[in-house]
Amino acid sequence: MTALAVAGEAEGRLFCNGEEIAGWHFYCDPEPEAEPEPAPAPLPEPQEPVAEDAPELPEEPSATERIEAFRKRADELKNRAILDPTPENLQAYMQVNAEMAAMAGRFAAVWQRVLFRSPDLDANVKRPLTQMGTTIYQDQRNTAEKAALRRAASEAGFLFVYDDPVTCRLCLAQAEILTVMQREYGIEVLAVSTDGSAIDGFPGAVANDGQLERLGIADMPRPLIAIVETGTGEVHLIGGGLLTEDQILNRVYVVREVPLGARFE
Repeated sequence: MTALAVAGEAEGRLFCNGEEIAGWHFYCDPEPEAEPEPAPAPLPEPQEPVAEDAPELPEEPSATERIEAFRKRADELKNRAILDPTPENLQAYMQVNAEMAAMAGRFAAVWQRVLFRSPDLDANVKRPLTQMGTTIYQDQRNTAEKAALRRAASEAGFLFVYDDPVTCRLCLAQAEILTVMQREYGIEVLAVSTDGSAIDGFPGAVANDGQLERLGIADMPRPLIAIVETGTGEVHLIGGGLLTEDQILNRVYVVREVPLGARFE
């Protein structure tokens, strides 16, 4: 703030801030305020020592890398022994072979024990490996295949495509097999001749008049067997060439009973 100049008590002199001044002054500068002492600078915060970057440790090799390294070493020792079959080179290769055999033995031993305690992974559960189990399994399988063929006989027809049996002896043999299966399982077979020739066992055979081309099977090898679904007309190829009764039973079961993508048991 500014201060008004006042006269002294006796002399009529003017004073401002305790000092005499001359002339007329309505205001005088206030007494300068003492500048505050600067606050002491804060002490620097202690700095944590910066650790130097630790050297990166090399990564452990993966299992694949270890196997590849072992395989390369084994190959190198083998090739060296072949090119230079000294006793030392042969012994080195024999040693690495012994290491491989030991690893394989340990693997097989653990595999076997894991299989014992994991029946769901054991193929023996679904397909027995013993002679007795195989016999029982095969009997059950044959029963299932025959049942599948009888279902096919009631729901579909069989197409038998053949060439002239004079030149196609396999076609004649296939006709004999199918004739027996007609009597045993009641399947209905339509025999189609590619050239109009007759064949034993199928007096009602018809000549191809374009139906094989429409089905897309005109150029397939003969003899040829297919199943035709009576409801939809869908054609399932069973196979070309001579097929025995067992093969036909098996293939019909797979085509009509086993879902696509399911494991074939």
